[in-house]
Amino acid sequence: MQLSLTQSRRRILLLIMTLCLYFEANAQTRITGKVIGGDDNQPIIGATIKKKVGPGGSTTDASGTFTLVTSPTDILVVSFVGYTSQEVVVGDQKSITVTLQPSDNSLTEVIVTGYTTQRKKDLTGAVTVVNVAQLKSQPAASAVESLQGRAPGVQIVNDGAPGSTPQIRIRGTSTIGNNEPLYIVDGVPFEGNLSWLNQNDIESMQVLKDGSSASIYGARANNGVVIITTKKGVVGAPRITLDTYYGLQKPRSEQFPKMMNPQQYAEYLFT
Repeated sequence: MQLSLTQSRRRILLLIMTLCLYFEANAQTRITGKVIGGDDNQPIIGATIKKKVGPGGSTTDASGTFTLVTSPTDILVVSFVGYTSQEVVVGDQKSITVTLQPSDNSLTEVIVTGYTTQRKKDLTGAVTVVNVAQLKSQPAASAVESLQGRAPGVQIVNDGAPGSTPQIRIRGTSTIGNNEPLYIVDGVPFEGNLSWLNQNDIESMQVLKDGSSASIYGARANNGVVIITTKKGVVGAPRITLDTYYGLQKPRSEQFPKMMNPQQYAEYLFT
């Protein structure tokens, strides 16, 4: 009887210790932190901090700091546009400093906007950068035709006539007169069609779609601006590239009518 009572006490004590450890491990505590950029060590305003599992999150203020109620087992995911997301285990930390590294994406791409060049993340206007690599992968008669579907808000209108040049419409038709955008080729305004321009000669292409382009190029840019930079010679050994395309079309035999030979056709006409 006494042995059984001792075992019961041990079990109760073990249960109490287990519960204490559980509540201690999952105790909710308030932590503070700061998010800075790895490129300039400056505070990042508006960075998002959220728990990887479960609800709860916060954002950084004007000084790059945040507060959040967490438990030691939580994992925080810190992210911001233009930077690589980072995961941090809370543990027993009361204060956390997170350094986000800039991500290698299109936000650091340099865009030509008339008389200046800016990073894409610093722009406030509607600008589309055309992927030149995809432009070259599509066989087309001209650079204008290959632009179809490559830039949001840009339409390519083709009447289908042999030898005709497709027309570019940026954000639809705005007037009953001339709706052609302004073309800037290597910094020089160009008037006319671009049927002579080979897409393999294009180094970069940007499309300015909003009214801010008029402040740079004037009234001629009311229909948008297409900025094209062509390739230039580089130092090094000569390099020759060749692109070929071919296609085959064969009608289905069960749907294609059987043709007469000349003798059968003559008999059909004169009998």
